[in-house]
Formats: sequence, structure tokens, C-alpha cells
Amino acid sequence: MKNNLTPRYLVILVILGWSFYSLWPSIKYQNFSDEEKESLREQGKLTQIESKIIRQGLDLKGGMFIALEADIPTLVKNLASNRNQKFDDLLLEITNDFKSNEGSNFFDIFRIKVQSSDIKIVRYFHEYGSNIDDIISSLEEETEDSINRVLEILQNRIDQFGVAEPTIQKQGKYRILVELAGVQDSERARSLLQSTALLEFYLLKNTASTSEIITQLDNILKKNVSNEELEKLISETSTSNENNTEDLTDNNVTTVDEIFGETTSNFSDSIETKSDIAVDSPFQSLIEFVQGDMVVKTKNVYALKKLLDDDGAKLKLKSSSGQFLFSNNSETIGTSGEYFRLYYLESLPELTGGVVEKAKANLGSLGGGNAGLPVVSLDMNSEGAKTWSRVTGANIGQRIAIVLDNKVHMAPNIREKIPGGRTQIEGFADINEAKDIAIILRAGALPAPVNIVEERTVGPSLGADSISSGQKSILIGLGIVFIFMLIYYRASGGIANFALIWNIILILAVLASLGATLTLPGIAGLILTVGMCIDSNVIIFERIREELRKGKTPKSAIEAGYNRAITTIIDANLTTVIASLVLYQFGTGPIKGFATVLFWGILISMFTAVYVTRTIFYTITKKSIKTLSI
Repeated sequence: MKNNLTPRYLVILVILGWSFYSLWPSIKYQNFSDEEKESLREQGKLTQIESKIIRQGLDLKGGMFIALEADIPTLVKNLASNRNQKFDDLLLEITNDFKSNEGSNFFDIFRIKVQSSDIKIVRYFHEYGSNIDDIISSLEEETEDSINRVLEILQNRIDQFGVAEPTIQKQGKYRILVELAGVQDSERARSLLQSTALLEFYLLKNTASTSEIITQLDNILKKNVSNEELEKLISETSTSNENNTEDLTDNNVTTVDEIFGETTSNFSDSIETKSDIAVDSPFQSLIEFVQGDMVVKTKNVYALKKLLDDDGAKLKLKSSSGQFLFSNNSETIGTSGEYFRLYYLESLPELTGGVVEKAKANLGSLGGGNAGLPVVSLDMNSEGAKTWSRVTGANIGQRIAIVLDNKVHMAPNIREKIPGGRTQIEGFADINEAKDIAIILRAGALPAPVNIVEERTVGPSLGADSISSGQKSILIGLGIVFIFMLIYYRASGGIANFALIWNIILILAVLASLGATLTLPGIAGLILTVGMCIDSNVIIFERIREELRKGKTPKSAIEAGYNRAITTIIDANLTTVIASLVLYQFGTGPIKGFATVLFWGILISMFTAVYVTRTIFYTITKKSIKTLSI
């Protein structure tokens, strides 16, 4: 029996103090009103508080679950060199077979189709081997590496986006599971995850080249597209929506106008419209001109894209070393409705986004043409700055298009040579879009496109219901356990109940200090540890009863009871700890939450059952007592 209990009291007091210290931010946060949270956010203090609270998972807080699948066919297509129509047709056939056979392996189908065709695959993948086996092996390695890089890039994007405790995990060979707790803006989340962030800078073709290619395309298309087909295409429309939200400012940024001069033309109400020419000039019938710029009515965009997808049109564009791209957003022109700009660009970029070192979203400074408008400021590395200086210096007076994910954000005139590698992108719908693009550019471009194959949104109300149900189950469970222990073990049952309360407080304190995420399965794990804690006390109490039946004194019975029970408790709980570690290692988000709570709950239950209750019994029996209420 211990005579000096002071060290035990000090340990218990220190742990108790630490527990309340760790839980205080969570208690304080729960009592904040929405107005107080917004005020703290404006002061920059809310993030600091949120970093110290018990975070809630997707099922408790609400948010989004998204399953992404890497677009392997597109990745393989991008890896190929010297592609031709024959290769593209074969890859399309492989892709269709792959998509129609769920669970199939893309490269198994790739091998079968290549071997059954007369295509010499080495021609397109000579860098990856000299035979089909070596090529496929290399492509599989490249694909796996790309998926791993996608995981890393998505993690970086989400971290900068500001989601607490996101879950990003690879599933199978090609799928990635993402859980974003607290995110309700589904459109913004989808854009953030899917955007490839391919930033490129293209020189615009001159007016003469543009007029020539339009005439040549019309000559080709009028042979391939009937007037009826054109009218059918025009009848189909497509629309897009963008989100809005908050503001950021930075007045220490050079404006686009200062760098390039005038960036856009002002549209007038007078628009040159081509009419009654659909038969002879299908392409021109869909475009209009405003001060030298091509524009396309929103309802005609789909039709024009279909025309440009004609095989003859694609061959002509390839031979001319040019391409047509649309602006990223539509704009209202006078009273004529919504239009997209159309640009005729060089086929090869002068510069790509791989040279970007820094990207920051802000509002254009006063005095420039983009004052108050969202922009993204770019800083390039030394190599990019050197190339950018050369390109702008050699093309003064020409226009250059800044293209992100095959959409033109702006096409300013180059007014002067730009040293230093700093520029801006504008043309965003709102500051949120600019911020997301900046995040994506900083995190890096995806090596392979990803498609959303499954998406679920959990509303805050559902999360609140889950919390309410979890709290109710804990209270009911605790109540029943408390009553049972008091009836069956009397005063000793009260000691066990005290240890149980301690157990719950310590678990929550550990979760808060670790910044762990509490999920609905985690609440289940918390309830399970309640049972485990009581089970440990039951084992101890039964051993003490056995010693009392042998005629031992309360002090001796307590000492012998704990000594006999401790081995059993450790053995029983150790197996559960091992199981929780396995669950944590191989489980996904909610399962990991359960495993975390279970692991710490078991360790803490052993501490409270063996150390805390033993200290209480030592205190009670410090003076000789004849009976023990157990």
C-alpha cells in the first residue's frame, strides 16, 4: 500500500488541468454566435481558435464527398508523340471499351487492341521502349506516378483552400476519394479539384491570317455541313454559372494597362452581323465582328465548336499552325445579348505556367483599367522571366493571349518589353474564382485530368441531427451504466462512475490537442470506450470481492485485487489497441475517426481504471476501515 500519495495527486491534478486547458477553446467556440465568429474572422483571430478545437467530420459538420477518377486515356494521349488520325481512332476505340467494361484494366485493353491492329505503337511511344511490353510497362509506371502527383497536388490545393482535416485517399488504381468537411459551395469545390491549371501564353495571329483561315474553313465546311444541320446545331444551347463572394486588396501591383497598354476594345451597339450566308459561309454565319474582334452569341457557341470539330476543319487548322479558343466568360454587348470572344492563336505556346513561382489573387489597384476587378498577379522564375522578356521584346505591338485551361482570360497588346517576369491575369467572374486559380497555380497543374464519378453533399442540418443523436446515445448509455454501477457496486460503483467521467474528458482533450476530427463512427468509438472502461473496473471490483471473501482486510483486498486484475486488463485492452491501429492504417476518413477515438479511449480507460480509481481507494483506506462498500 502506498503511504505517500502526493505524487499521485500531482499527476492527476496536472492531467486534469491540461484537460480543461485543451478543451477550453472548443467550449468557447461552441458558445460563439455567428456574429461573433464573423467578427473574429475579420480580426484574424478565428483561425487560431479553430486550430485548437475538436474538429467535426463530414457526417457531423456537413460538407462534400467526391470520388475522382483519373482520365487515363487522356494521359496516354498526351504522352504520345507524332499522333495522327489513325492513332486517335484506335485510342478512341480503346477508351470506349474501357468505359463500357467497369472494373477493367485500361492497359490490358490497350495491349489487345494494339496487337490486333496494324499500328506500330513504337512510332508514338519510342521514348518508352522498343516493344509493346516495355511500352506498356513504362506507361503503367508513368500513370502510377501521375496519380501519386495528383494526390499531392490535390492535397496542396485543399490545404491552401482552407478546409480543416480533409480526407484525400487513393482507392484502387485510378480513383481518389476526397472528403471536405464544412464545404457547401459544391461548384467551387468541383472546379478546385478538377481544374488542370494549364497556363499558357499564345501570340495571336494577325488580321490577314485570321481572314484567310475563315475563308478556307468556309470552303471546307460548306461541302460537309448542310443548312439544315447548321440550323439544328444553332438550336442547341449551353450555359455556365459562376459563383461570387469576398474581397482582397493589394495596391502594390502593376496593372495590366501599365504593362501592356489598352487590353480590350469597347464594344459599341453597332455590330456587323452576317445574315443569309449559312449555306456558303457556315463559319462566318455564326460569328460577328466588333472593332476587329470576333464574337459569338452564347447560343451559337455549341454550333461553332461542332463545326471546328469537323475532320476537314481540324486538318486545315493543323496545317495552318493555328487554333481557335473562346474567352472564359461571356459579356453583354449593347442590347444584342451575351457574347463570347473568339481568338485565332498560334498552335504552340510561347510560355507555359510551369515557370510560375508565385500567384496571388487581389483586386486591381486604382488608376488602372482593372481597378476594383479581381486579378491574379504572377511572379516567374529566372528562366520564365528571361523567356517572357524575350517574347514581349520581340513582339511589341502584337497581342498575346493568356490562356488557362484552354480558355482565353485576356489578350492584351504588348506595349513594351517586360523584364522581371511579373504579369497579371484578369477576366475573372469574382474574387473567389481568382483566389481559386491562384491556389491551383501555386499548387501546380495536374499531370492527368480527373473526372468526378460520384458526389454527395451532407447538409449542416443532417450533421446537426447526427450530433444530436450521438449526444443522446452517450447520455442514455452513461445514465444506464451509472445506475447499474451504483446499484451493483454501491460506493465503489460511484468511484467507477467518477473514473468514467474522467475518461470521457481526457479523450476529448486528447482529440482537441491532436487537432483530430470527430466523426459519427468516432462517437460510436467513444461509447465503446465507456463500456471498456467500466469493464476494467468490473474486473478489478470482482477480484477485490474475491479477496474479501477470503477474509482479507479492505486494504489488503484492494492491493491484491488490483495486482491480480492488472494483467488481465492489459492483455484484453492490448488486442483492441492493435485492432485500432490496423483500422487507422488501412481505413478511410470515418473509419480513421473511429480508430483514433478507440485507440486513445482504450489507453485512457486503462489509466483511469488502474491509476485514478486506485488512488481514490488508497485515499479512502489510508486509515484502517473494517468494511468496504463494494
